[in-house]
Amino acid sequence: MDINLLTEIPLFQSVRKNEIEDIFAELKIKETKFKKGEILAFQEEICNRLIIILTGSVKGEMTDPSGKVVKVEDIFAPNPLAILFLFGEENRFPVQATALEETTALVIPKQSVLRMLSMNEALLKNYLDISANFAGRLSMKLHFMSFRTIRQKLAMYILNLSQKVDADSVVLDKTKTGLAEYFGVSRQSLERELTNMEKEKLIQTEKRNILIKNKNKLIQLIKF
Repeated sequence: MDINLLTEIPLFQSVRKNEIEDIFAELKIKETKFKKGEILAFQEEICNRLIIILTGSVKGEMTDPSGKVVKVEDIFAPNPLAILFLFGEENRFPVQATALEETTALVIPKQSVLRMLSMNEALLKNYLDISANFAGRLSMKLHFMSFRTIRQKLAMYILNLSQKVDADSVVLDKTKTGLAEYFGVSRQSLERELTNMEKEKLIQTEKRNILIKNKNKLIQLIKF
C-alpha cells in the first residue's frame, strides 16, 4: 500500500507515516478493488464499515418509494463514503454506491475504525471534522430540496456562490448536467429556467458564467 497516497487523504492529514504504518499493521487493513459497475454498498444496507475511495470514482443513487432512481452525487477519490452514517441507531447506507470506473478503496470494519480512532488523536479530529463538513453539505442539500421550483433552487444556488466570492459575477462550480442532477431535475428543464430568468433580466448567462442583474428579486424568490 502506498503510504504517500494515504497522507494525501483528508482523514490521514497530519498523521505521521510511521503512525499510519503501525495502525494498518495492527488492524490488517488492505486495499479492495472494484470493477466498473460493481456495487460497493446497497441503499438501506447496514453501514457496518467505512469505505474510503483511494482511486477512481463512485456514483451515489437513491431509489424513492415510487421506484424512481435519483442520482444524488458522484464521489471522487480521495474521499470517504457515507462517513456520517457509520455510527448511530439507524446506521444504514443512504444510497447505493456503484463504481463509475475501476476503483480502489479501503474497506474498514466498524470495530477497526473505533480502534483506529482511539490510537491517534489527529486521526480522531480529522474524522470529526470530515463528519461535520459532510453534515453541513447534507444540510445545504436538504435546504435546496425544500424549494419546490427550479427557479427557487437556482436563485439559492447562485446567491450562495455570490456570497462566497462577494461579487455579482459568479462561475458555476458544476456543469449544467451536474447541477441538474444535484437539483433532481432534467437538464432541459434547468436550461429552460435559466433562459426564462435571463429573459426576465434576473441574470445574464454565458456558458458557466452568471452575472446577477437583480439580486433583490432573487432574494425574494427564496423567502417563504
